Amino acid sequence: MKIASFTAMALCALMISTQVQATKEPLRLKQTSQWNVDYAGERCRLIRKFGEGEEQVYVLFDQFGPGEHFRMTFAGKPVKTSIVDGEVTIQFGPEEGEQKVGFYKGDLGKEPALLLQAQTRLAAPTPAEQAAIDKAPKGEWVELAPIAPERQSAIRTLTIGKPLRRSVVLETGPMRKPLEAMSTCIDSMLASWGIDVERHQKLTRAVEPASSPGDWVVSRDYPVKMLSAGQPAIVEFRLSVDAQGNPTSCFIQLTSRPKEFDKAVCGALMKRARFIPALDEAGDPIASYYRNTVHFKI
Repeated sequence: MKIASFTAMALCALMISTQVQATKEPLRLKQTSQWNVDYAGERCRLIRKFGEGEEQVYVLFDQFGPGEHFRMTFAGKPVKTSIVDGEVTIQFGPEEGEQKVGFYKGDLGKEPALLLQAQTRLAAPTPAEQAAIDKAPKGEWVELAPIAPERQSAIRTLTIGKPLRRSVVLETGPMRKPLEAMSTCIDSMLASWGIDVERHQKLTRAVEPASSPGDWVVSRDYPVKMLSAGQPAIVEFRLSVDAQGNPTSCFIQLTSRPKEFDKAVCGALMKRARFIPALDEAGDPIASYYRNTVHFKI
């Protein structure tokens, strides 16, 4: 399993916000809908509602390709916070470790929301894996050990902690079957891209960047209008890559902000990104794809 993202930084500023954690009992919410899988062409979304009325919370898992990582969004009044940009703690329980993930404050329809900045998965990286992630050059992939199906089945809850004044515990139940449904959706999505799913499952080499992805989208690509407005963004993208390693088209899989960012990302990537092509089971070059995430941050 691999994890990577890269950031276009226009300015560096550190703002530290604090919020006192009230000593309240966690708000425990039972599921009030089934898990539903939504297919949107460039992403698969797993969504479920917990609680009712003023205490209802929606959790969304967005996945953009094969693997174990997904981007999460929490929406509902119980996850409302005054912090605009910070870290949220999440934990899939009872056995998995706590994870700290950056978030942006946002909304989903009329509901306040926490939009996680990085993709995550059910299990936090081991200390050794985290050390490798921290040391890796910007934008480069780091291998993570796969999560066994037994661990997926052992999940019972998802806890959302700081910066919330009152932690929220969502009674998810076992996660194996919902994630299997997502995997089926992902296979259908790849097929719609023109990918031979069975052939790709036997690749001897996936598409690899020929240079550091961190050099593909840089600070001067930050849309001037958005920079002036102090507007951050997260952009998930996919590039079609031919058998020679050249990008042939760019697709925005999910974006959190105005279209100016989408144009900036695809323009920069088509100009600068080059690849070592994927190889099929016989070792022959094959047309494939590459996907990643760009953060625009002030």
